[in-house]
Amino acid sequence: MKRLYGITACGNRGLAMLVLFVGVVLFAVVTLAVSEDVGRRLIADDGLVQVATFVVLSVAVLLAANGAIRDPLERVFLGLTVFLLVLYAAREADLHRADWVPEHFSSLKFYLSADVPLVEKAVCGLFLLAAAVAAVLVIVRAVPKIRPAFRARQPWLMFSLAWAGVFVASQISDQSSWNLVFEGQAFEEIAEFMASGFVVLTVLRYPINQGQRDGKPQSAG
Repeated sequence: MKRLYGITACGNRGLAMLVLFVGVVLFAVVTLAVSEDVGRRLIADDGLVQVATFVVLSVAVLLAANGAIRDPLERVFLGLTVFLLVLYAAREADLHRADWVPEHFSSLKFYLSADVPLVEKAVCGLFLLAAAVAAVLVIVRAVPKIRPAFRARQPWLMFSLAWAGVFVASQISDQSSWNLVFEGQAFEEIAEFMASGFVVLTVLRYPINQGQRDGKPQSAG
């Protein structure tokens, strides 16, 4: 089955340029083509840009899950990736700000507070521990793949580096004085949308069923 209806046939550079082009056009529309009131609605927590970011990340989750099902050799790595991508999508959907989520549950102050029930501390702590363990396991499994992938300029690694660059830029913008003005806020949200596009491309280009393509039998381990 072709993933994303033949998009894998597109050139990698063309796909990267497409993500950047969409981001530039979207930024121009939000900051120049419409009024500031409309632009602010577009980048609001429930606005079009945020919703689009969540949808794109959801596509990445489905692609990673599909890869885990299809390739037993990469099942653990991609399964852990699915878990982290779900957390990523939840963050972009501002789920951590929901009324039922304990405030500041990722801070040490939350666990030292006498006002927070012990059960609540335990549940939140176990969740954070699971996320941390998953992240470490993904990094451990990814490190041996990075050097050969970089030497071969494998697309999935190039796209992941592009994601890192765009995502870091969005976070720097968020913490800078530029975020005090509308254009800076728009850049942050649109950069996060572009980053989600590079996540999809990373998962899309990650090699699965490599053993079958090389004519080697795959084990179920």
